[in-house]
Amino acid sequence: MVMKDLLRLTRPLNLLIIAATMLLMRYGVIGGHLERGLRQLMAQVGDVERADLILPPHFGPQMPLLLFVLLVLSTVLIAGAGNIINDYFDTRIDRINKPDEVIVGRTVKRRVAMTAHAVLSGIGLLLGAFVAWRTGLWKWASIPAFAIGALWVYSTTFKRKLIIGNGLVATLTALVPLTVGLYELPLLQRAMDPAWVVALPNGDQYEMQPFYMELWYWILAFAVFAFLSTLVRELQKDMADVKGDEADGCRTIPIVWGMKWARIMAMLHIGIIIALLLFLRSQYLRDPLSYWYIGIAIIGPLLLSAGFTYQAHRRTEFIRAGNLMKVAMVAAISYALLIRFIP
Repeated sequence: MVMKDLLRLTRPLNLLIIAATMLLMRYGVIGGHLERGLRQLMAQVGDVERADLILPPHFGPQMPLLLFVLLVLSTVLIAGAGNIINDYFDTRIDRINKPDEVIVGRTVKRRVAMTAHAVLSGIGLLLGAFVAWRTGLWKWASIPAFAIGALWVYSTTFKRKLIIGNGLVATLTALVPLTVGLYELPLLQRAMDPAWVVALPNGDQYEMQPFYMELWYWILAFAVFAFLSTLVRELQKDMADVKGDEADGCRTIPIVWGMKWARIMAMLHIGIIIALLLFLRSQYLRDPLSYWYIGIAIIGPLLLSAGFTYQAHRRTEFIRAGNLMKVAMVAAISYALLIRFIP
């Protein structure tokens, strides 16, 4: 029973989404975009075999699979530890907002929760440092260290501060897809260095660098979406939890500025996300598949979430709006599966 409740504290569904996001960044965004580039190159080459091209032997994600798995595991363990420590310090708030769901101090002792946080964080930090060492990208050992520190400071202090707590959570969420790019793209660049320009049989040359740079734009687009959508989710959660937060002395936006302004800010951010999606769709993603997927699977739930946020008054209604936002986030991440099919 204790182990089951301890697992619940880590929020397994959220951890699964984190792992899926990283997998989709590697195989959907990077792998899919490289596959598109290879098709474009082969279209110019004609019937020449791929072996005749001046390309790396493994034209795809360059990070060894084992190291990538360890990177995902490091990220998931640190996120799970952060969820545990957040519940540890939120016990008083949760007793007011959701008394039937309180775990820490009931079925899981407080010292057990703290020990689990320390163990998971420690393993995550060691795995992250190992990956940074093995890839030769030592500076990225700072990522798990920053995440652990940020999650602790958020749970103990920033969660109760105006705006800064929401911004920190949004930054950590954006760091999930960005971390994959920070590892994979330098390794890809290292592999591609001798082959930036491919000589074609007809005497023309195919420059690979602009094609490679597009990958950064893809990764950054997913990171920006993660940041903005998480800000909305945090606002929706603050509006849902206002009663307990107020009792604990938190200074969230709905408490300090009022529910009206919190609604306006949430809907404004949703509007910004939709505007950016429409801009990308009209300027860069004009194919029918992207057009309909973005319109129905992503913008649709965003509009519904905005509508529910506007009409919400009870805690359950704000939670429903937040769940619709999560649907839009999952749909946006899943778009990575379609990149290889874009003309």
